[in-house]
Formats: sequence, C-alpha cells, structure tokens
Amino acid sequence: MTRSVRTLLLALCAGLVVPLSAQPPAGAPPAGMPPGGGGRPAYKPQNLKVLPQDADLRTIMRGFTGALGVDCEFCHAAADPVTHREDRASDANPMKDTARYMIRMTDDLNTKYLAAVPNVEEKATIGCGTCHRGEMTPSIFVPPPRQPGNGPGGPPPAGAPPAPRPGN
Repeated sequence: MTRSVRTLLLALCAGLVVPLSAQPPAGAPPAGMPPGGGGRPAYKPQNLKVLPQDADLRTIMRGFTGALGVDCEFCHAAADPVTHREDRASDANPMKDTARYMIRMTDDLNTKYLAAVPNVEEKATIGCGTCHRGEMTPSIFVPPPRQPGNGPGGPPPAGAPPAPRPGN
C-alpha cells in the first residue's frame, strides 16, 4: 500500500471515530425525543397566551369540547384543505380570542370573587360547564314557577294562627 493511500485511510478512520464517540449510548433516544421512545419528539405548545406552557392541553381541550358540546374547529382553524394538516396554534378563527377571554373570566371569578366569599367551607369553583352545560351558547335561566307553600303566601307553620286576609 502506498503511503498516500495509508494516510487517506487513517484520516477517514479518524474522522469516523469522533462522530461515533459522540453518539448516545445504545438504547438511548436521539436528542429531542421523549425518554420512553415512541418515535416522536416531545410536543411543545405554541402560541399559548392564557394557558400555562406546562398545561396538559389534551385534557383541558377535551374538557372545553365537553362543556360546550363542540368540536375542536369551533375555536381552532380548520385543517388545511390541501395538506389536511391542523394548525392548532393559528389565530385565524376569531372564536379563539373569545375562548381566551372566557378562560380569563372564569379564572377571575374563581380567584377574585369565589375565593373571597365568606362562610364557605368547601371552596366552589366554576368552569365553562357551569354556564354552558354542554351547549355552544349558554341558555338563559328561567326560574321554575313557585311551588305552593314555598315563599310568600304559603301555608303558615304548624300551630301558628292563620294570617289575616286582605280587607279583613
């Protein structure tokens, strides 16, 4: 073997040793991949303006869809018709801004107002379902008619004298 060929082979081998030594140990996931494997890099949410970065978005979004009785596209932009890819970070659907407003509103109600209600042993919280109850648009509350004996003009307590009649 000529000296120039040996030098070339040595240079090639030396060039391979450095990258091989930088490889992670066998069985370790490549950089950016979740530790349990799975083949996909860990999801990092984008364009979160109200929810915290470490929020369990899947659980939260499923809660929203159930509380409002809607699908994801109610707030999120529809998938691209050509690529069929969803862009959940997009702000193209104006309903997403409404959702952000409503999230802030429920947070304020829970932290500023309900937390300050005196004499409440168990701290109540509200969520989307408190008003929406599975409906896209909350319905207006209409109280049921009064039941006999429930309120003014009802029968007097047992043993009490009868209430005077008007005009007597």
